[in-house]
Amino acid sequence: MRVRNISIKGLFGRFDYEIPLNLEDRITIIHGPNGFGKTAILRLIAAIFGPGNQTLLSTPFVELQIDFDNGANLTIVKIYQKKDRNDEKQRPGIRFVYQNGSKPQDFSVIDSRPGEVDFPLEAIDEIIPELDRVAADVWRNIETGEFLHLEEVLDRYSENLSMSRRDKRVSEPDWLKTVRKAVPTRLIEAERLQTPARPRPARHPRAFHSRAVKLYSGELGATIKQTLTEYATLSQSLDRTFPMRVITHSPAPSVKTLQTALQEIEAKRVRLVQAGLLEQEGQDTGVQGLQDLDKSNLPVLAVYAQDTNKKLSVFDPLVAKVELFKKSVNDRFLYKQLSIGKEGFTFVTPEGQRLDPINLSSGEQHEVVLLYQLLFQATENSLILLDEPEISLHVAWQEQFLPGLQAITAISGFDALIATHSPQVIGDRWDLTVELKGPLNAHRPQALPVSK
Repeated sequence: MRVRNISIKGLFGRFDYEIPLNLEDRITIIHGPNGFGKTAILRLIAAIFGPGNQTLLSTPFVELQIDFDNGANLTIVKIYQKKDRNDEKQRPGIRFVYQNGSKPQDFSVIDSRPGEVDFPLEAIDEIIPELDRVAADVWRNIETGEFLHLEEVLDRYSENLSMSRRDKRVSEPDWLKTVRKAVPTRLIEAERLQTPARPRPARHPRAFHSRAVKLYSGELGATIKQTLTEYATLSQSLDRTFPMRVITHSPAPSVKTLQTALQEIEAKRVRLVQAGLLEQEGQDTGVQGLQDLDKSNLPVLAVYAQDTNKKLSVFDPLVAKVELFKKSVNDRFLYKQLSIGKEGFTFVTPEGQRLDPINLSSGEQHEVVLLYQLLFQATENSLILLDEPEISLHVAWQEQFLPGLQAITAISGFDALIATHSPQVIGDRWDLTVELKGPLNAHRPQALPVSK
């Protein structure tokens, strides 16, 4: 299920917006002056498909509706009512209404903050090392960059915290949980390089990754090591049954067919070595001498070719993304080249000196972090919400952003909703944009230039 249209009424008591998504191009760009709610819109959408409701409760709006490509829609309406009979005042809340061709289903949530918990909030920092407390009741996930209110932390990490709450809330119905999980959503905020505010206990070593580039380098290295382990396990399994499958294999392929298969295998192996996923292993498969081969040996080589194809196929989900990651970075960066291996990624200067990713400039780190998140953390048919991709980027890199994103969406198959102030990011693709306009009688700052 994909999001087709987003409409919001009364954002900050002032703005009404209609944002149709470009499903064919998979990229939609919203632009407008500061203060018109671009970031708020992204955060609200992330909250709709996230585990908690605090952003929806705390952000001023009247109604927010998501239309899906299957004809269904989910509407979130702000309400005010008492939490229970003993409550003396009206509390803000939200009502979810889902329509999908049958009787509408609805569910209401009333803001019950502050929800009392029976443990000190400092325990959250100790138990969940990827969360960094940035305000009294707000945490930042240093791995994903998202900000979570206390309610959202308790919703998402309740099992880790093993807590009980004195203020028990009504659980969401299954239909709402299903709808909210239907569109995997990832919010990439403008601040992508923030470090934790303080050191963490030694028993949580991953919290010592002080920069996102360092964290992602280790994460990619772990992914490559896991893939190599799968490759080795499959190789052992196939090698164990190789003799029996040679004996029972029939019919024997033609020499030409086998020669083509081995050439393709060698080309794939070279591709994997160049990507940094495999190490160079001696000579190639030697397909040139097959014409003089004893035909009785053809079944042996045929099974070898089949097995090798199976072994190398474990890299298929990774190789195109790694290649595009390397090309995108190396086409932009000056005086350094990205190198990838089972320890992650690093950089090499023209003089052969290795350069740790944390020594890159701010703009270079933003570029690496953003490319990594889009290529390796965005799942197929997910919705990526990207705030200000132009942050810290040279104008030339801003101009390259959209073509690069189009190449990434072609591989990963996600939808992207982008908020930007930069005409260089938009380039000549104003057909992908939605301008956020204020009330007609309001003072209007100068906006981005219109397309010709």
